[in-house]
Amino acid sequence: MHKYLKYSFNAILIAAFAFAFLYFATRSISPQREWAVDSNGLLQYPSDRGKPENVKINLLEDNITYTIEKVSFKSRDAIIYGLLYMPKNANNAPGIIMLPAARAGKEGQNYLAKELVKRGYAFFTIDQRGIGETGGNMPSTQDDFNSFVAGNEPVNHLFVYDALRAFDFLKTRKHIDSSNILIGGESMGARFAVIAGAVDKNFKGVFVISTSGYGKQSNLPMEGKFMASIDPDWYIDKISPRKLVFFHSKSDNVVPFAQAQNTFSFAKEPKEFIEMPSVCIHGQCQEMYESLFEKLNEMAK
Repeated sequence: MHKYLKYSFNAILIAAFAFAFLYFATRSISPQREWAVDSNGLLQYPSDRGKPENVKINLLEDNITYTIEKVSFKSRDAIIYGLLYMPKNANNAPGIIMLPAARAGKEGQNYLAKELVKRGYAFFTIDQRGIGETGGNMPSTQDDFNSFVAGNEPVNHLFVYDALRAFDFLKTRKHIDSSNILIGGESMGARFAVIAGAVDKNFKGVFVISTSGYGKQSNLPMEGKFMASIDPDWYIDKISPRKLVFFHSKSDNVVPFAQAQNTFSFAKEPKEFIEMPSVCIHGQCQEMYESLFEKLNEMAK
């Protein structure tokens, strides 16, 4: 009798696990559910997300060349803060959304933003969750996985959603060409830029600086689905046929050069890998800007 109960209990556990796996692996987007992870573990968001709510815009600077506005908008349970640099007298200006590195605020993009706005780009960068004015807490990977298992939208997914909402906001602005918006990122921000660029095919292209994926790791079914959903290595081939440009330095002491090359190898054409000068360590540096501006001009044509 005890042996029978033991095997029955094991069978129930196996059946319950299988049901949970199928539920999380195959659920689809519905009007009541605005996100999903497909059977391959890839994150999905609707292409028509509507206009962002609770948008507030405050003018910070107005000169003869450009304006700078502080922008905030609602994204799920958070208010996301950003800076929008707009060229004066712009007409159908190409747009750029830039996601900063982990623990880096939107103000750290000021030099790049001003250089690009002088070249005719609209440049929008945000404080990601847990950073700057946006604030909030960033859970551990284990806590985020537990949230996923419980059926909640993980914060790592919300990083991507926030980037998509930034895109939705930028499309509403006058004098910006909504069909010519690039998304880029630096380090951790670049990981989310790759995923957002793969999820929404309306981005013109993607550029990333000093980043990589996680090597397509996969363990148990549920853990593997979650890791795939936050790993740019599983998404980067979905950017094609739009262009991907990858910037990385052999001197990078945070993300190994070989790891970046491995992530790049998963991408499809058109793609380009730019080796940054050795004086560049991790992230942007003065010596890389000429190459960056050249490639952005090519992508925005």
